[in-house]
Amino acid sequence: MPAPSLTREEVAQRLLAEFRRSGYEGASLSSLSAATGLGKSSLYHYFPNGKVDMGLAAMEVVGAWMQEKVIPQLQGGGDPEKRIKRYFAALSEFYAKGTLPCLTDLFTIGEAAGYFQQQFRQRIGQGIKLIAAVLEEAGIAPAEAARRAEDGLVMLHGALVVARAQGNTAVFVRTIKAIPEMLLAPQDD
Repeated sequence: MPAPSLTREEVAQRLLAEFRRSGYEGASLSSLSAATGLGKSSLYHYFPNGKVDMGLAAMEVVGAWMQEKVIPQLQGGGDPEKRIKRYFAALSEFYAKGTLPCLTDLFTIGEAAGYFQQQFRQRIGQGIKLIAAVLEEAGIAPAEAARRAEDGLVMLHGALVVARAQGNTAVFVRTIKAIPEMLLAPQDD
């Protein structure tokens, strides 16, 4: 039976799901074809540069989701604590409460690092700046706010890796709840 007509975005979403299942290195052209329901030649029609273009398309899906659902949680006015909690809750939703793997891990090791590390560096840098700005609004000194923001993302991504290794999302759920408190703890003078 022929594959249904899919938009490029629908194909990219299916590719992202396969990369999450198999990792960048582990996803073969055959598994990517099966995940999308498209033949290999059809995949090359959508993505002329092969797997790298497929990974970039998957990252576009992630970027759009972050721009729509995650980043807005930090922007605008309002209580910094609520904004930080909403931001990490949105990230928890993106990672299905720890059941989906850390994409930073999957796309920055091995062959993938050469293609995607710069994108992740920029995205993580942006996240640190956005979180730090909210922490500064809450009265945390700029250098300390930046350090805490970085620590918060380290905790999040580390919890994803540990949850996957243990086959238990409890560490992720616990960490997501603890991050805002750590970020907003009173500063030692």
